[in-house]
Amino acid sequence: MKKILLSLLFLLTSQIFISQTISESEKILSSYDLVKLRILRDKFSINDSLRDLRISSYLDANPKTKYNFKSDKNVTYQIYDILNGKPIYISTDNLNAARVTKINTLQTGGSLGLNLDGQNMIVGVWDGGFGLINHVEFLDDNSTPSSRITIPQSSLPIPPSDDHATHVLGTIIAKGTNASAKGMAPQATAYSYNWTNDITNVASLIQNIGLLVSNHSYGVPVISDGNPIDSWIMGCYSTQARDWDELHYNSPYYLMIASAGNSGSDSYSGGLAPGYDKLTTNKTAKNNLVVANANPTLLPTGFITSPINSSSSQGPTDDGRIKPDIAGDGTNLFSTVNTSINSYATMSGTSMASPNVAGGALLLQQYYNQLNGNFMRSSTLKGLITHTARDFGSVGPDPIFGWGLLDANKAAQLISNDFSNTSALISENVISSSETFSFDVVINTPQKLEVTICWTDPAGTSRNGILNDSNPVLVNDLDLRIIKNPDTFFPWKLSLADVSAPATTGDNIVDNVEKVEIANAVGTYTVQVTHKGILENGSQSFSLIASGFDESLSVTDYESNIDHIKIYPNPANDNVFVLSKYSEINSYNIIDIQGRVVYSTDIIDSKNFSVDISFLNSGVYMLQLNSNSGIFNYKIVKK
Repeated sequence: MKKILLSLLFLLTSQIFISQTISESEKILSSYDLVKLRILRDKFSINDSLRDLRISSYLDANPKTKYNFKSDKNVTYQIYDILNGKPIYISTDNLNAARVTKINTLQTGGSLGLNLDGQNMIVGVWDGGFGLINHVEFLDDNSTPSSRITIPQSSLPIPPSDDHATHVLGTIIAKGTNASAKGMAPQATAYSYNWTNDITNVASLIQNIGLLVSNHSYGVPVISDGNPIDSWIMGCYSTQARDWDELHYNSPYYLMIASAGNSGSDSYSGGLAPGYDKLTTNKTAKNNLVVANANPTLLPTGFITSPINSSSSQGPTDDGRIKPDIAGDGTNLFSTVNTSINSYATMSGTSMASPNVAGGALLLQQYYNQLNGNFMRSSTLKGLITHTARDFGSVGPDPIFGWGLLDANKAAQLISNDFSNTSALISENVISSSETFSFDVVINTPQKLEVTICWTDPAGTSRNGILNDSNPVLVNDLDLRIIKNPDTFFPWKLSLADVSAPATTGDNIVDNVEKVEIANAVGTYTVQVTHKGILENGSQSFSLIASGFDESLSVTDYESNIDHIKIYPNPANDNVFVLSKYSEINSYNIIDIQGRVVYSTDIIDSKNFSVDISFLNSGVYMLQLNSNSGIFNYKIVKK
C-alpha cells in the first residue's frame, strides 16, 4: 500500500501529469537537511578554490602548458587538477560517430500509451561548455518561442556554446523538429553548466529546485596528455567519489548519471587485470549511476543484439564493486550541434550513452509520480533501472555492461504492475540496527523470481594514493536473501580473484545494489533483508524492487504514514476502515486510475469511519481524505 501526503489535489484528468512543479520541488526539499547541504556546498566551494590555486600556480610555472585545448579528434581537454606535480586532464567522453532502450514506448504515440515526454520535468547537464540555447530543437512551442534551456553561469542572451554540450542536451530534450533527432524527454527543461565547479553547482541546484537527475558526459581519461595517469587512480575510491557519495546521502532523491569513459581500448600497467579497471574519480562512487556504451542493433525479427563498444571504459572498482552500473545506447546518435540553430551531427561514446539513460530516468520518475503522487528516491530509481536491465555478455552482472542494457519499457511496466498490485513490488523502507525486514511471496506457476535492493550508502573513507585497495568501501552492509527451506538463495557478486570471470552468487560485502534471481520458482518464498554490524546513524533507508510472483504477503494488514492515518484492509471487498490518530476528516473522494472522481461525500468530522467500496468494479483507486490539516491520498484496491 502506498501512503502519500500531497499538498495539491489529485489531478482529475489523465492528460495532465503531476511532475516537478514548484510544489513538488518544495516537497522534496522539505525532506532534506538544508543546513547540512549548505555546509557541503561550502566545503565543495573551498575545494574548488584550492584546486584552482594549484592549477594557476602550475600554469605560472609552466607557461607553455595549455589550460584547455581540442584534440585532432575534436575531444575537449581541460586541466582538472595538479597531482604529484603533473596536470590531470578532464575530457568529454565522445568519439566522432538509435537507441533501442525502448524509451520511445513511453513517449507520446508509444506502445504503452503513456504519452510521457518529460512535461514539467527538469534535468541538469554539466559539460565542457554550454548548449546552444536558441537551437530550434530547444525552443518551446509558444506563440513567442523561448528556450527550454537555462544557463545560470552566464547573463548573456545567447552565451557562447559548445558542440558536445549541445549534442548531449539534444539527446535528452530535443523536441523533434527533425524527427531523427528527437530527444528522450522532448518537453523537459534543462539547466546547462560548464564542468569547472560541477559538484558545487549541483549542490546549489539541489538546494534551489530539488534537482532529481543530472547528466555528466566527461571525466578523467586513462591516457592524459599522451601518457597514462598514475595507476592508483583507476578503480580507486577517491576523494571525488567520496564527495559525490556524501552529496547523494544528504540528497536522497537526487541521482547523478555519469558516462563511464572512453578508455576501453587504452592500456597501462598496475591494473586489476588487462582490459579492465579503467574507471576514474567520480566513476567509482557508490551512489551514482555510471553508464557504459553499448552498440545495440534491432534486427527485423525484433531481437536485439548488443555488443559493447570497444571504447567503453571497463570496471570494476578496486574493491570489486559492479561498475559501470548500466549500459545505454551511445553509438551513432544523431543529435543537435552548435554549428547553427538548425544543425545536427552523429556522435558516439559514453557521452551519448549517458544522456540516453538520463532521459529515460527522467521519464520513469515522471511516470512513477503520475501514478503515486511522489517521486522515487534515487536508490529506488537506480534499483529499478538495474533490476529491469536486459542482460548481455555473461550471465549476471559484469564489469563491462554492468547489469545490462537499459530497458525503459520493462521498468515502466513494473511501475504500472506495482501500482495495480499485480506481480510486482516497489517499496521504500528503513531498517534499524538489529532489525530484520521480511515478507513472503507466493508463486503459483513456475516463473523467474527477481528481487533487488538498493540503498544510498554513507560516504566511505577515500583511498587516494593506494593501488588496488581491495578493502570494501561499503559503510552499511545490507544483506538480501530469499529463503525456501531448506534452500537460501544469495545475490550476484563479482570475484576480485578473477575480474574477467562470470559473476557468481554468495555473500556480497561490497555492493549497495544486491539482486537475487531464482529461475523456475514456484511455491512460497520469504524475502529477507538484514544487515551486518552496527548501522551508521542507527538505521539505513533502502529500496526494494521485486517481480515474478503472484501474491505478496505482508506481515501486517495495514501500514501507517507520518500522519498516523491507517487504512485497512487493503485490498478489500466491501469496506475499508480509516483510523486517524490526529487529523479529523471532513470529506473524501474516490478517484479511479483515469483521474475521474467516481464518488464524493462529506462526513461529520471524524477520526474513525468506514468507506463503502462494494459498488466499485475490481481495480485500483485513489482514496482522497480531506481535513483541515491537509489532503491525504491513498491507493486502495477493490478485489
